[in-house]
Amino acid sequence: MIRLKNIDGCFLHPRTNCPLNSLQVVVIDKGELSRSYYEGSSLACWSTGCIRPDKAVLENKVQASRCLDCTKSITGGSFDRSAPCKFYQVIKVLLPEDGIVCELRVSASSLFSKETNKFGFYKYVEYLEKNREEVEEILTELYLVEHYSSYRIYFKPVRPLSEEELATARQQIKAASQSLNPFTRNIEEVYMANPSHIIKNVEARYPRLDKPYRFDSKAGKKGKSVPCEPTEDGARYELDFCMSAAQAKELYTVMQNAYGSAKGRDKTWPAKLEIPFKKQDDGTFVGKTTLKAAYSGIETTLPAQFDAKNDPLGSDFMLTTGSTVNIAVELIPFKMATTGVSLRLRGVQVLKYIPYKPPSPFETAEGFTADDTKSMFAKTDAADKNMLEAEGQITKQLDLFVDDEEEQPEIIEPVKRKKKKEIAPAEDEAMADIIDIWGEED
Repeated sequence: MIRLKNIDGCFLHPRTNCPLNSLQVVVIDKGELSRSYYEGSSLACWSTGCIRPDKAVLENKVQASRCLDCTKSITGGSFDRSAPCKFYQVIKVLLPEDGIVCELRVSASSLFSKETNKFGFYKYVEYLEKNREEVEEILTELYLVEHYSSYRIYFKPVRPLSEEELATARQQIKAASQSLNPFTRNIEEVYMANPSHIIKNVEARYPRLDKPYRFDSKAGKKGKSVPCEPTEDGARYELDFCMSAAQAKELYTVMQNAYGSAKGRDKTWPAKLEIPFKKQDDGTFVGKTTLKAAYSGIETTLPAQFDAKNDPLGSDFMLTTGSTVNIAVELIPFKMATTGVSLRLRGVQVLKYIPYKPPSPFETAEGFTADDTKSMFAKTDAADKNMLEAEGQITKQLDLFVDDEEEQPEIIEPVKRKKKKEIAPAEDEAMADIIDIWGEED
């Protein structure tokens, strides 16, 4: 979900990145009071509900078994005399004019503000409830006010929503909650905050999409990517891809256009984007797409994967190196120590799948091979075939002695007759009757 951002006292529109002094929204989810503790600039421990650390927190980063017992939640433990573990709340808001649902992280100072002429979030909700109004049915204005070296978010009621507006808002919320398939819709409509592109018919290499991975310099001889928790430093999903020179030229042109029209670009940016692809000995080029597994402690969704007919593939599907794919990416121009355009991974469509083969922990050695098994079965099959052919020849020879046109007599199983009781000698008339039954003798 899109995170609503603000900078220098202005909100950034989630589609255009245009700075706005205020925003009119509908609060659709008030969220839950949470806490987060940072070690330096890295998120170490957090809790949704402020009862116990989240299950995703690493064991060696857990500060206490209960938030109630944690020393990091005690006021006076940080440089500004506040608690090192800070309160926050993530609410969800709808921008009704655009039909966009966004997350908004509200810090403690914006939650519990005590000004009499301004509403922090809790005070705003309480004010509406006293007036028998629900925050979900009010058009709310968000605005920022500078407070020392930061900005606080304040909330102001604009007006109640009409029944028609409420019905429209519910439809927009439902549509926004449905997962988007970038391969069935115009990708520019799906991701309008930044330019987007679909890289077509390229070869997948080293896909890591089933779970988050991070590079571990201590793993293996030269380090390698290892599975990790989404909130660990460096955790991300990634996919390299191999393309022809013509495909690389097309993608570079798209990236250069995004780089040239980047918002906030100034004269300090180099005029031309350096080629970000690695050329192979066979003349092909390798590019890379990534997606961070979490932003500000909030996990991102697994990159969506679809088959050639756009049916979604399960979360347990494992893409393999060598498969042919289309890749939906969002182009993010940046300027830090270096400048460039990152390809943020949004979705993968599998056109041709190479079956997965699990890696073997063994080295090659002299001895039995799978070919030996195939050869053994081939010999057995040949022997069986020869035997069947020989039996067939014998059967044909025996058939020569059978007259197919001669009707074969039907063999009738004899019926066992019951033994009759001996009849005592009787008069001559009785004997004559018995003789008549069996017939006269010749």
